[in-house]
Amino acid sequence: MTADNPQNAPQAGKSILIVDDERDIRDSLESRLMVAGFRVQTASSGQEAVATFIKCFYDGPFGVILLDINLPDMDGLDILKLLRQEEELRGVKDLDGVIIVMQTAVKESWMDAFTKGCDDYIVKPYSFQELLSKINEKIRIKKERSELK
Repeated sequence: MTADNPQNAPQAGKSILIVDDERDIRDSLESRLMVAGFRVQTASSGQEAVATFIKCFYDGPFGVILLDINLPDMDGLDILKLLRQEEELRGVKDLDGVIIVMQTAVKESWMDAFTKGCDDYIVKPYSFQELLSKINEKIRIKKERSELK
């Protein structure tokens, strides 16, 4: 996928940050999402995720962040809270913020995640098609909301 071919260039909002400590999961999601037309970056820790989010905020903000809830250095919910605080500091309104999909093995974790600003969740193990459907649905809804403004 190159920028030389406009048909293959990612559309606005189609930039994804994958945050997962499992290399195989990051690599698999990265390659499959790139084939689906997304621009993808990855992070293996909470600290790396927050730093990447801040670094890319103005130049190429993420449309979606896939955030694993269990990371070795930081809880996914703490990362979520930090990302939402960073958006608030930069004047991003709730519905304009990045879409965050929590990846969790525990279904009950989603309740706390939603109170901290999560947009959706998916329970591991999941099918790639299920994840892709969630991502595309969230991007579509966000785009429709922005067009109404």
